[in-house]
Amino acid sequence: LKSKTGKEAIFLELDLADLDSVTRAAKEFQSKEAALHVLFNSGGVMVPPIDQLTANGYDLQFGTNCLGHAHFTLLLIPELVNGAKTSSDGKARVVNTSSMAAYLAGKNGIHWNALEDTPQRKKLGQNGLYNQSKYGNVVFSDELAKRYADKGIHSYALNPGNLRTELQRHLPSLTDRIIGLMLYPAPYGALTQLWAGTTPETRDLNGKWLVPWARLGHIGGSSDPKIGEKLWDWIEEQRKNHY
Repeated sequence: LKSKTGKEAIFLELDLADLDSVTRAAKEFQSKEAALHVLFNSGGVMVPPIDQLTANGYDLQFGTNCLGHAHFTLLLIPELVNGAKTSSDGKARVVNTSSMAAYLAGKNGIHWNALEDTPQRKKLGQNGLYNQSKYGNVVFSDELAKRYADKGIHSYALNPGNLRTELQRHLPSLTDRIIGLMLYPAPYGALTQLWAGTTPETRDLNGKWLVPWARLGHIGGSSDPKIGEKLWDWIEEQRKNHY
């Protein structure tokens, strides 16, 4: 990176499965930077063993894929606002990486009684838990877009595509081989994310759902204001004592 751009990447240690780690990472960023222009929320896990939880006792998939990213984003709101003020187009962008699994979350979307270690969580199973965590990305992104548009913060949710990455490491070997036939090389996953985060074409797509490769898509249900408000309130409740 440095040889090609003259810029040097700075590592920020962040464990999305630990809210206190997320807080420390945000504070470290704030100690170095006053403004944030683009935030890519892209880390996650898929179908880990059902007994695995976050450091704070949440389902590992929802806690990592949705709650961890949301906590990090909300801690950095002041820097995102400053980013919008200092950006040439007056916008700061938050790019929330979801998945085609969001389509599979079903009519219930989020099973509120399955976000912690409950019998309902185990009944929903690893795939169902993954689907709802990715749906949660979309709902959070939409709600963020609504609440902070007037501050110049634009939020996008997207399906990066079916990609060959370490995300599949917990799949049974036969399933992995079958799915592998439909996967693209990992670098393809950056295309839609970079389109959302850096190009003039997406400047006015606040709150939209984007799909491979760099196109506007549609996903139903996520715009329901009751779901968005409920998830937002739930996230804020979990963030207490982790500032």
